[in-house]
Amino acid sequence: MAKVIPNQLPLSKGAIVSSNDRDYAILEVADLNKILAKDLETGAKVLLTIGDLRPPQPISTASGAESVEIDLSKIPESDWAIAEQRRKWLEPLLVNQSLYGTKTAEQIAIDAGVNRATVYRWLDAFRRTGLLSSLLPMRGRAGGGKAGRRISPEVEAIIRDTIESFHDTEQKPSITETVLEIRRRCSNAGLRLPATNTIRLRLKQTSGRERTRRRLGEAAAFALHDPAKGTIPDAEWPLAIVQIDHTLLPVIIVDDEHRKPINRAWITLAIDVDSRVCLGMYLTLDPPSAMSAGMCIAHAILPKEAWLRHLTIAEHIEWPCWGVMGAIHMDNAKEFRGDMLKMACREYDIDIHLRPVKKPRYGAHIERLMGTVTQGLKSVKGSTFSGPDEKGEYDAEGNACMTFAEIERWLILFFARYHREVHTGIGMPPLVKFREGLLGTKKKPGRGLPARRLDEETLRIHFTPYVERPVQGYGVVIDNVHYYHDVLRPWINAPHPEFPKHKRTFRFHRDPRDVSQLYFFDELSGRFCAIPYRDTSLPPVSIWELRNAQRAAKAKGIDPENEKLVFAILNEQRAIEAEAAAKTKTARREAQRRVEHAKQRETKKQTMPTVSQPAASSAPPPSVRGYDPDDIEALDDE
Repeated sequence: MAKVIPNQLPLSKGAIVSSNDRDYAILEVADLNKILAKDLETGAKVLLTIGDLRPPQPISTASGAESVEIDLSKIPESDWAIAEQRRKWLEPLLVNQSLYGTKTAEQIAIDAGVNRATVYRWLDAFRRTGLLSSLLPMRGRAGGGKAGRRISPEVEAIIRDTIESFHDTEQKPSITETVLEIRRRCSNAGLRLPATNTIRLRLKQTSGRERTRRRLGEAAAFALHDPAKGTIPDAEWPLAIVQIDHTLLPVIIVDDEHRKPINRAWITLAIDVDSRVCLGMYLTLDPPSAMSAGMCIAHAILPKEAWLRHLTIAEHIEWPCWGVMGAIHMDNAKEFRGDMLKMACREYDIDIHLRPVKKPRYGAHIERLMGTVTQGLKSVKGSTFSGPDEKGEYDAEGNACMTFAEIERWLILFFARYHREVHTGIGMPPLVKFREGLLGTKKKPGRGLPARRLDEETLRIHFTPYVERPVQGYGVVIDNVHYYHDVLRPWINAPHPEFPKHKRTFRFHRDPRDVSQLYFFDELSGRFCAIPYRDTSLPPVSIWELRNAQRAAKAKGIDPENEKLVFAILNEQRAIEAEAAAKTKTARREAQRRVEHAKQRETKKQTMPTVSQPAASSAPPPSVRGYDPDDIEALDDE
C-alpha cells in the first residue's frame, strides 16, 4: 500500500494535525496563530502554535496511488474544463461541510452523472490537495483516456472556430444550435462527432465577459462583469480578492561593502481587498518581471514564520497572514500577462483579473497601500520624496545609510505596525479585520482559517518563469548555455505525441536571478528535478549578467555561443566592477545585485532542499529509482 502525502494542512475543526511527534484533533481556532486541540492519545486539551503544526502520519491507501506531481503543461484544455466543472459542482460541499451525506451530494451526483461515492472521492481529493489538477479525469495521465487525447486536434479546431464565429455573435444562437452546428461541420469534414457534453464543457470553459460583449454588447458586459465605481463585489471575506502591483521605493540604499549609494530597489506588494492586510511582498534590485509577480504571490500564499526566523526578527514580530486567494487583480503590464502566471494560478484555483487600462478605480487598494509605504519612507534617511519640489536641496545620496537587507527589515517592521493601526477605510486595524473575517464575530460567522500549503517547493517552481525546449543529445540549450543531467536521457529527441515528425518540447523553469540550474518535470519519477550546467565549472549568474557578458563578447567579435569565452568575459567584468565599486554607483549596484542573488541561492537550500540540490551529472538523480544508464545491454537480434 502506498502512502498518500497531502499537499496542504487543513486547520478546520476536527482536522487531525501533528506537533512534536504527537497527533491532535483541532477543537477550536483560538487565534490567527493558535488552536485548541485534543491529544488523541491522552485526551488532554492543549493550546498549540499553528506554525509548529505538521500533517499527521501519511495515510495508507489500498489503491496504491501515490501523491505525485503532474506536468501541467501537458494537460489538454478539455480536461481542465472537466476539472473546473467538477470544482463548481463541489462548491456547496466545500463551503458547508454540514451538507455532507445529504440530498445535496445526491443532486451533485445526478448532475455529474456519477454515483455519490465518486462525488465524495472528488471532494476528498480536492480538500487534501487544494489543487484543481486533483479533479482532472484519469489522474496522472496527461491526456486522459487510454489513447491520450479524447478528440482530435481537427475537431478541437472546429469547436473553437464555431464558438468564435457562430456562437459568440449578435445572433445569439442557443447552446443546442451551436452543438448541432459543430457536429454538422465535423460530419462534413469526415471527422468523428464530438459528444454533446464535450461541446457544452467547452462553452462553459470559454464563458465570461468577452462572450457577453459579443452577444449582448459592451453595456451588458460592463453591467454583468465589471465592478461599480468605488466598489469591488465579492470582496466580503479575507482572501476573496487580492490586488498586486510594483513600485520603485523612494529611498536610496547603500551597498553592503562600501556603504555607498546604489540607487533604489523595487518592491512588489499584494493586498487583501477585504481586510487591507499586506499578504505578501517581494523586494529586489531587478526591474519588475513575471518573477517578481510570481514570488510575491508565492510569499502571500505561504506562511511566513520560517522567513521571519531567517531574517532573525521572528521573536517579536508576527505576520499571521497566508492562504490561497480566490482572485488576483493586476494591471495590464506584460509581466502579469504571461502564460506562467496563468498556468500556476489555474492549478491553485486562482482567478486572474487584469485591470482595464486607464481605469485606476480597479486598483485603488494596492495604490493606496503603496502610497502609505511611500509616505512612511519619507522619514528614512536617503529618501527621494515625491519629486524635486518636495525634495528641495536635500541630498538623498549623501544621506543614504540603509542596505538592501536593512530596508527589507524596516519594511517588515513597518507592516507589523501598519497591520495594528486603525485603517480609515475600514474603521479598524487591518489585522483585526482579517481576524474577524476568518474567525467570525457575534454577528457574522468567519470563513475559517485557510489551509497551509505543504508543497512549498512545487508552488515556488510553478510561479517561476519557464522556457520550452526539446531535449537534444547534448542536453538543453537556453540563451546559448548548455544544461545536462542523466535524467534527460529518456527524453532525448523524443517525438511529438501528435506530430511524430517534430520533436517534443518540454518546459524548463528557471530563476532569472540564478540560471545555473533548471527545474524539469520528469514524467518517469513524477516530480521536478534540477538540471545543472553541462560544464559544472561555470559560475552561477543571473540572466541579466549573462546577457551583458554576451553583448560584450559580440562587441569583441566573439561568438556568443562560445560558452567558455563568454563566461571568461563575465568573470573579467566582475573583477573590473569589484575594483570600481568603491568609485562608481553603477558598479556598486551590480555588485550588490550579485550579493542578493547569492543570498537567494543560499536561501533556496533551505526552502527548496529537494530540487535545488542536483546530484553530480554523471549519476542519475535520486528521483529515478533503480535507473542506471550504464547498466544497459543491447538486445540480441535473435
